[in-house]
Amino acid sequence: MRLPCVVIRCLAAVLFGTISAFVTAAGVAQGQAPSLVQPWGLPPLPAGVGPIEKFADVSGTPQGQFLEGGAFDTQGNLWFVAIGSGWVSYLTPDAKLVPAFNCNPPPELGQTCEPQGTRWFEGRLYLTTRHRGILVYDPQTKEVKTVVYTYRNQLFKGPNDLDFDAEGNLFFTDPWGTGPGPNLTDQTGAVYQYPRDGSLRKIMDSGLFPNGIAVSPDNGLLAVGDFRGGRIWYSTFQNGPTMGCPQCPKDPSHSTFSSVKAGTFVPGNGGPDGMHYDVRGNLWAALAGLGGIIQINPRGVILGFVPIPNDDAATTNFAFGGADNQFIYFEGATSGSFWRFKAPYPGLIGPGGVRLPAQP
Repeated sequence: MRLPCVVIRCLAAVLFGTISAFVTAAGVAQGQAPSLVQPWGLPPLPAGVGPIEKFADVSGTPQGQFLEGGAFDTQGNLWFVAIGSGWVSYLTPDAKLVPAFNCNPPPELGQTCEPQGTRWFEGRLYLTTRHRGILVYDPQTKEVKTVVYTYRNQLFKGPNDLDFDAEGNLFFTDPWGTGPGPNLTDQTGAVYQYPRDGSLRKIMDSGLFPNGIAVSPDNGLLAVGDFRGGRIWYSTFQNGPTMGCPQCPKDPSHSTFSSVKAGTFVPGNGGPDGMHYDVRGNLWAALAGLGGIIQINPRGVILGFVPIPNDDAATTNFAFGGADNQFIYFEGATSGSFWRFKAPYPGLIGPGGVRLPAQP
C-alpha cells in the first residue's frame, strides 16, 4: 500500500527528531562522564611527591661541565662527576661544592677519562668512564685504580652506568658511540658482569644504547635502560625452574637470565638514563631529552613524571638521599644545577651504597 506523501513526511520528521535527540543526549552524557583514556604523552606528577626545590648550582665551574652520576656517602655528601672536565666532586649536605679528584691522565698520556656513572660499595667509589673502563677511588688513601679496562683484549665501547646486586656482583652498561670501541661498524651495546672472583662476563648484547642499570629490591631482576630504543629491558635472573622454563636450573652467579622483556616505552624524543629502585619496587628513571624523572611501578607501568623546573632537557642522573633516604636529588646536566623533591618511598640504595631492606 502506498502511503500519502504527507504521512511519509511526518514519519520522517519524527524519526529524525528521535535520532537527533538520542545523539544530543549521548553527546551530553559523554561530555559529562570522566574520560578513562589518557592522551599519549607524559603523565602528571606521581602521587606523594613533595615540592621541587633547587639544591645547588655549579654552573660556570670546571666541576659543572655536563653533570652525571650521583651517589651518597655515609656522611650525607652527594658525589657526582663532570663528563666534560673529568672532575669527580661532591656536594655537602648544605650544598657546598668540594672538588675531590680529576680522573683525566696527563695530556701526553692519551684520551681524557670522561666519567659517567657512580656507586659506593664497601667504602669505595666505583666509576664508569668512557675511555678508562671501570675505576675505583679509595677516600682513605686518595688512590684511583683501574678495576677492568678491556674484554678479551679489546677496549670497551664507553662504559656508562653501574650497579651492584645483593651479593656484591658489579653490573655495568657499555653502549656504542661514546668511547673508543674496537669496531665502529658494530653499533650495538652490551651489559657486563664483574663478579667478586674477577671473571668478567658479557651477559647481554645487541642493545641499541644500554644506559642506566639497576638491580631490583628482591635481587631477582636486572633493569636496563635502552636509551636509543626509548625502552627498558626487564631481565629476570635464572633462579630455578619456572612455569615457562621447567628445566632451568638455579644460577646463583646471576650471570644468566630466564627471560628478557622489553617494556615501558618512553614517549617523545627521549630515553631512560640513570635509574634507581625504591624499597617498594618502583623504578625511577631520569629521561634525558625530556627534562625530568618518571616513576614506574613493579609491573612496568609509568605512574607519573617529575619535570625539572628550569626546563633543562638533559636530566641525566640522580640519587636517593636526605632524610630517611626519601629525597631524590637530580641533575640538569647542561645547566649545572641540582634539584630535589621528596619521593613517596625511600630509595633502595642507601648511604654508602648499602642496599636497604625491601618493603611490601
